[in-house]
Amino acid sequence: MNITMQGGIIINRHLSYLDVMDTLLGPLPTRRQMNRIPRIPGQVKVKIRVERTMPFEFISNVISPFIRLWDAEESFELSPYDTSLSSIGGDAGADVFILWLDWRLYRKSMAVKATCDWLKERIVTLRSKTDKPIFVNNWPEQYEPEDMLFSAKTGKRIWVRLFNETLNRLSEEVPDCWIIDLSYISLEHSGAFFDDRNEKVSNHPFSDQATISIARHLGVRLLPAVLLSRIKAIALDLDDTLYAGVLGEDGIDGVALSDAHIRLQNLLLRLKQSGLMLTICSRNEEKDVRELFQKRTDFPLNWDDFAAVCADWNPKPDNLIALSHKLNIDPSAMLFVDDNPAELLKMAHHVPAVRLLRADPAGEQTLIKISNYPGCYQLIQDDSAALRTVDIQANHTRTKLKNQALDYISYLKNLKMVVRIHVNEPAHINRVFELSHRTNQFNLALRRMSYAEVKRAMNGNDYLTMTVQLSDKLSDSGIIGAFVCRMDQEKATLIEVLFSCRALGRDIETIAFVCLLKRLTELGIKQLSIVVQEGPRNTPAREWLQQFVIDPVADQSVTDLLALASVSCARHPVKVEEIT
Repeated sequence: MNITMQGGIIINRHLSYLDVMDTLLGPLPTRRQMNRIPRIPGQVKVKIRVERTMPFEFISNVISPFIRLWDAEESFELSPYDTSLSSIGGDAGADVFILWLDWRLYRKSMAVKATCDWLKERIVTLRSKTDKPIFVNNWPEQYEPEDMLFSAKTGKRIWVRLFNETLNRLSEEVPDCWIIDLSYISLEHSGAFFDDRNEKVSNHPFSDQATISIARHLGVRLLPAVLLSRIKAIALDLDDTLYAGVLGEDGIDGVALSDAHIRLQNLLLRLKQSGLMLTICSRNEEKDVRELFQKRTDFPLNWDDFAAVCADWNPKPDNLIALSHKLNIDPSAMLFVDDNPAELLKMAHHVPAVRLLRADPAGEQTLIKISNYPGCYQLIQDDSAALRTVDIQANHTRTKLKNQALDYISYLKNLKMVVRIHVNEPAHINRVFELSHRTNQFNLALRRMSYAEVKRAMNGNDYLTMTVQLSDKLSDSGIIGAFVCRMDQEKATLIEVLFSCRALGRDIETIAFVCLLKRLTELGIKQLSIVVQEGPRNTPAREWLQQFVIDPVADQSVTDLLALASVSCARHPVKVEEIT
């Protein structure tokens, strides 16, 4: 039997990877369907500590297939049942912490504010032990029994609704604290969410299908959002994917746009606005595709929404590689969506690193599967999202200018670049977190910093965190890089260097490195230790460092590094502004 593996799931002639994806990411699967899926150990090990006042085993028993989709394997540490959460965090050795609480136990004796104040105290205690992500559930608002209401005479709102709103505000106050939104999941869920029989037998109040909904939300959305590098781009087929029909046969007016296709395109537009880049990988004539998006005003997507396009008759694997080069990203950061299983299998064979998703010609299943695909969901707003597609499109022009220039320095001078250096800027916390989880090629330590860790690195006491903003005559690239240093008297440790791949090729990282070394010198730092981790795709970052550092394990003289780096970019025509 021919057996291979992708995403932690066995692929064989009986149950293909694409069938597994359809089962887990499409309409909510049944427990019986999930039990048919064979599993093998995942490569990424994730330890999850659950503080609970109601059973979590029903969730943990069905979450594994969803987590295996991103090649991870989970282990759970369940606390005793304890309404006081007296042992919160255990030994604090987990990668993720979940507070799984039956809020009905608290509302009987505590008002909303008192409940949230108590919860905040417990979360702050946990945060003092760990900087790892913390999740806490709210409570579904639908079908609440009458005793969950205040007296109608008081005119006050439902306890649960007011509690959920207060909990949302609390989560914003504590770094890296996120809501498991049972209220939203219950509204999204089509069947019964509560089950009195489960409640009576095991104190688990949710129905079997609601339990699977919660497990899927955790497994393919929330956990990947804090543990997995986000997908950077989606490569889209056109025919029977973004619309029904074949452009070359049916013509521009003949392809059909159903309500599901409209909602699918709107979802893709929202993903683009959140920072994902959209591309086209289609066997069509580019002029016909361009004309399609120009003339079909009923399409939510426009031609300019695509960061890059490969529409021709070349093999799609070749075109996907070409798209990755245009975006300056690795194919492993891309999701390829196509309705044709043969094209998906060719892509898996020729570009095994790329992620795959089978489209539904009717559009509805494609919409559901993309919304559930691990690595698409986002917890934190991407501050550079609005700039990314425009900046990538400008890169095409930069390439032309580079090819036409007499020499490299003339090319750089023609761009009229401006670099702005920010130090410990709290407004850039979200962006540094995003860079840490998105960047692969220029991520020196592969640290994948938690949100709490990034926030602490911006506090200015024991850390120097420098963020780098870039613009030129073609576009504003936004914050494209960061250096994070931990300070200890006359020594500093460079714990992370991050630069966006779309900014590479113009030596901005070296310009910024010089600024960092000058600031360290001003602060009296004499020695610099640099953390380097070898990964499968961060060769560009390691090769850049080798220009200045022969042995990264040894402490480096800041003075010597500054001299070397300054010489290497002495003729660089960029204008540098330090923002204080």
